[in-house]
Amino acid sequence: MVHPLDLTVIVAYLALIVWVGLRVSRRVHDAQDYFLAGRSLTWFVIGLSIIGTNVSAEGYVGASGNAYKVGIAQANFEWIGAIPAMILASLVFIPVYWRAGVYSIPEYMGLRYNAAVRVLLAVIASVFAVFAIAVGLWALALTLETYLGWPTWAGILVTGAIVGAYSVTGGLAAVAYTDAVQVLVMFAGGVAIVALGITETNGFSGFATALSAENPDHLHAFLPADHPEFPWPGVLLGLSIVLSPAYWCAGQTILQRSLGARSQWDASASMMFAAFAKTFVPLLIVFPGLLALVMHADIAYPDMALPWVVKNILPPGLSGIMFVAIIAALQSTVDSALNSTSLLITRDIRGVLLPHTDRTRDLIIGRRVAVVLLVTAMLFAPAIANLGGIYVFIQTLLSLFQGPTLALLVLGAFTRHATPAAGLVTLVTGVAVSGTLTLLDTNMLFVAFWSFAYALVCLLVVSFFTPRLEPALLDRLVYRRVTG
Repeated sequence: MVHPLDLTVIVAYLALIVWVGLRVSRRVHDAQDYFLAGRSLTWFVIGLSIIGTNVSAEGYVGASGNAYKVGIAQANFEWIGAIPAMILASLVFIPVYWRAGVYSIPEYMGLRYNAAVRVLLAVIASVFAVFAIAVGLWALALTLETYLGWPTWAGILVTGAIVGAYSVTGGLAAVAYTDAVQVLVMFAGGVAIVALGITETNGFSGFATALSAENPDHLHAFLPADHPEFPWPGVLLGLSIVLSPAYWCAGQTILQRSLGARSQWDASASMMFAAFAKTFVPLLIVFPGLLALVMHADIAYPDMALPWVVKNILPPGLSGIMFVAIIAALQSTVDSALNSTSLLITRDIRGVLLPHTDRTRDLIIGRRVAVVLLVTAMLFAPAIANLGGIYVFIQTLLSLFQGPTLALLVLGAFTRHATPAAGLVTLVTGVAVSGTLTLLDTNMLFVAFWSFAYALVCLLVVSFFTPRLEPALLDRLVYRRVTG
């Protein structure tokens, strides 16, 4: 039974988020307001929103569940798998996108290569987003089932309606400001879990002793080379070289708020600020999974570790705050993906395939697309239960296209050699290579690395036999010209 104080905290939070989102929505008058917040966001709001988007369904509930399964090696996805790439994005790629004046990463790729590359990348990202939104809704439903005893269908329906209320109407500004509020709640709740969890296990020494005695393998920072999910060579090659840079330097959901900054300085500073905040995130998302393990949590899925800790460790009031923090993380997954994907479909797919349509209708179309995406993901969400842990599922999906995408971005931004025709050939065949490796049961981290290596070679070779873009256009798109 939920304590009345916890229920009050939860209802008050949900009401606050909807109020903030709807209030911000009054500023939305055109497509730029909707998709890029009128280019008015400050570095502080963007930085918090980036963290909120990143610490998402698979990054909060899923990462805690994975820590429950494999231990502190999960933290590699935060430190090795984030911070270096975030600094690279801040100093190199955000200035490139900003100077190009684009709304999206596929739009930049379309300028650097051709319209076919732009559309194909947007289609791939949109399909992935439907899964990501469904994962977010499923994780929310699991949390509500664990904490409140709601059936999963009710959790999906209620949370989908709440997120839709502000994200569909308010666009990027509503997403950014609600994310900022949600991140502050997340950090407060995470600190409370660490403090009280240590107390429940007789101090840090008692926690460490119990963990090392019962689950010594969970203390390894790197797992064996033959580990089925996170082998250490795969972490170094697939995660640090491919998946992390591709996510932070080419991910539309992450970078869209930077493109909505009021200045290039705000855009770059926001990512640097987010990188600093990211150093504390592993403590907040890995520790609950280990705590559930030490306390012998009775759970059906590893992904239920964090909700179990919230329900069984925290006192009334704090339990409600932490439950709100989980909701905040999961809502951020859904609202960010909705906004960025509606942009991709409206501008990068519809806008290219139907170039003569009325562009003044982009705002209306964008909102309609967001509704369709949300309903589709709500219908698909129950199927996530049959796909294993949500963290591994999302990372596996990313490995299917992140390698070729990163190859196109790196050679496109740093060289004049890559050609439009080579970009299209590389993207199509690179995704095919990733799919083949996955069907051969190759670990997702190695899928990412080998598809990236293939794509680099393919792009270089095919570019020798196909014409380049005009030098004047390259001057605006290649990194050395941007900085010079």
